[in-house]
Amino acid sequence: MSETNPARSHWFPKVEPGKRPSAWWYWGRAVYVSRRDYWKITKVFLAVGVPLGAIGLLFHQPWAFWSAMSLAEIGLLLLGYSLFGLYRMYGHPAQRYVQKLVGMSGLRGPLVLADLHIGTYRHAYLLSDALPEATIHTVDCWNAEGESPELAVQDVRDLEAPPTENPRIDALLADNFSVPLPDASCDAVCFGFGTHELPTDGPRQKLFSEATRILRPGGKVLLFEHGYDAHNYVIFGPVIHHVTKRQDWLGFLRERFQNVVYARSTHAVDLFVGTRG
Repeated sequence: MSETNPARSHWFPKVEPGKRPSAWWYWGRAVYVSRRDYWKITKVFLAVGVPLGAIGLLFHQPWAFWSAMSLAEIGLLLLGYSLFGLYRMYGHPAQRYVQKLVGMSGLRGPLVLADLHIGTYRHAYLLSDALPEATIHTVDCWNAEGESPELAVQDVRDLEAPPTENPRIDALLADNFSVPLPDASCDAVCFGFGTHELPTDGPRQKLFSEATRILRPGGKVLLFEHGYDAHNYVIFGPVIHHVTKRQDWLGFLRERFQNVVYARSTHAVDLFVGTRG
């Protein structure tokens, strides 16, 4: 993080240095950083439901009262499913889609992998579990000179510290989206949740060029991201509109890599694998 950024206080606990966060912690953080979006959606339900309830009670209009009750039930159901969906993405079930992604790539053994992200080391831990012989360079690639317009990204960066306890995970910091790894030094590069936050007017293109540079010929690029679809809309609400669509990711990857394949996880996660020529 930039040293010039003002310190922000949080009521959600930060990671204890030298200790791997639990799956419950990652789920809790996902809920915490989504709190603003939950509140926005809640205000919409209240703006409609409270007047309807008042009309029903004050003017003895059963249709208005029961419409308000139905709206409240729908809101609670959506909230419950959203929390469940976040748990499947960020909690214990997350290992399944990472294992599926690794299986799609055919990676195994004592390889070298670069995990390129914007401030969370969760992906490195999951990849280390799926590839128990791999050495993982986990690189914070966010531009330290600027703030993200997404407050949720700032929260993520505030709450997690680089890992030090796993000898197979090496935490590094990019410089203006330049990755501090030699040419052709990695068997694979992985991008995960949050990659859609990279601006498309240069930084995203530069970071993927860096991924190509550090990959060996025949190396694999892996990407898992939120989709822009009905399932993710139910989980995240209208905020999901700013993510990159599946077809756009496919086009972007096919311009840079060969044999790009796609699969959909039941966790509402899009999975992509390509090969460096």
